[in-house]
Amino acid sequence: MTTSLWQTYQAAFPIGVAVGGLLPDHYSAAELEILRTQFCVLTPENCMKPEAIQPQEGVFTFQQADALAAFARAHGKRMTGHCLLWHQATPDWFFRDGDQPAGRDLLLNRMRRHIQALVGRYRGQIAGWDVVNEAIDDQDAYLRDSPWLRQAGDDYLVQAFRFAREADPDMQLYYNDYNIELPVKREKTLRLLASLRDAGVTVDAVGIQGHWCLDRVPFAEVDAAIGLFAQTGLKVMITELDISMLPGNESAGDPYKDGCPPQLFARQAEQYAELFRIFLRHRDVITRVAFWNLHDGCSWLNSWPYRRTNYPLLFDRNCHPKLAYEAVLAAGRV
Repeated sequence: MTTSLWQTYQAAFPIGVAVGGLLPDHYSAAELEILRTQFCVLTPENCMKPEAIQPQEGVFTFQQADALAAFARAHGKRMTGHCLLWHQATPDWFFRDGDQPAGRDLLLNRMRRHIQALVGRYRGQIAGWDVVNEAIDDQDAYLRDSPWLRQAGDDYLVQAFRFAREADPDMQLYYNDYNIELPVKREKTLRLLASLRDAGVTVDAVGIQGHWCLDRVPFAEVDAAIGLFAQTGLKVMITELDISMLPGNESAGDPYKDGCPPQLFARQAEQYAELFRIFLRHRDVITRVAFWNLHDGCSWLNSWPYRRTNYPLLFDRNCHPKLAYEAVLAAGRV
């Protein structure tokens, strides 16, 4: 390819992508070409989550994460760490003390040791970390009902950010979540960010994940949320961008297993372009826009919430650029 996403947008914000570990072994030559040429920031999709790094207490498995970090160094890519604390992808041992739930002190000590080990290993290699991922409740409650909240207390997020800052005083610290562009979760996010600030905790940016669906992209809410988060003094990132072509319910089955109608690709392209026009209007506060996976074939949306065939990204299963790729490039050239 003679064009590049990150070069087209380099005057506005970096363009990133989520990838797996054990590079380059897990990727074809075509996939590596996309990775090398189109993106300048890499996010580990799964290999730095707690269950991948410390499946048993005190037993650390850094092999996949090390391979990804080595690939980034070799090819001049920046890395963003994902993620230090999450209610999912965390082994049960974190929350147990024998046959009893772990108490607050034990849980916080485990949190601190995990964060220190992981952040310390990649200090100087990772510019910023998603310290806490998806801690806000989707319904009426403020914070998500999780073992972290129940066993460590309301201030567990404060402690996580403090431990991360201790582990690396120079790195950027992020809060990352989905649907926080929508009014209900947006207000809770603003409340959380204010509470962290009042506790003396530094948060450098908030990550809007950006898992959206065709014809249901909340453009106005995205625009408003970026502005409101920026008013708090924080930077904003779009961290896990994709546009699903399918309904989210199992009753829909697998309607596009034999191919997706061309008119849907055209609509997807325009909706991606509109998103990037919004991002460009906020280029003074957006510090990264990252896609969640390289191409349609490796997207998590092929297996969640059930197995089906999806087409959410800029490159197809053969690593060929789609209409959406051309539309995003065109939006960046204006």
